[in-house]
Amino acid sequence: MPDEPQPAPGDRETLRSSPGFELLFLLQKFTTEAERYSEVVRRQHGLARNDIHAINAVVEAERTGGVATPGGLRERLVLSSAAMTAVLDRLEASGHLERRHSAEDRRQVLLAATPSARVTGREMFDPMVQHMLPILAQYTPEQLDLVTGLIRQLTLAISEAREALPHGEDEG
Repeated sequence: MPDEPQPAPGDRETLRSSPGFELLFLLQKFTTEAERYSEVVRRQHGLARNDIHAINAVVEAERTGGVATPGGLRERLVLSSAAMTAVLDRLEASGHLERRHSAEDRRQVLLAATPSARVTGREMFDPMVQHMLPILAQYTPEQLDLVTGLIRQLTLAISEAREALPHGEDEG
């Protein structure tokens, strides 16, 4: 009897039976629930979805010692130049972001989060964090390190998968 054909790489059944598939499914549910939470609080604060992503990216850059520029933010948020300008104009007008010129190169524009952005961010996300921290406190530092490493690697894998996708000219 001839060997039965093996499923092609990427075949749905092969994927579903892969170790870790259930975990990926749960992470997708986690992400969806976090997005739903964000959707509710952003509306309460009169912010658009891209506004939240932009503020988060600028705060993250500042927290990690990096810099945020309009071009870098546009790439990260996968927006057209016009859409990115509209987001930055809104956030500057609402007092959440400031545009500053680089001291080294006056042509380069740097973005900075304002105290208002930080207060708004805490108002929006502290309740969620307060619900999550007691759960994380149930785990050892070693367990948390393991999960942290896993999440970092999975985040990198998603980024690599996105980079491998065909890109349009001026997305957004």
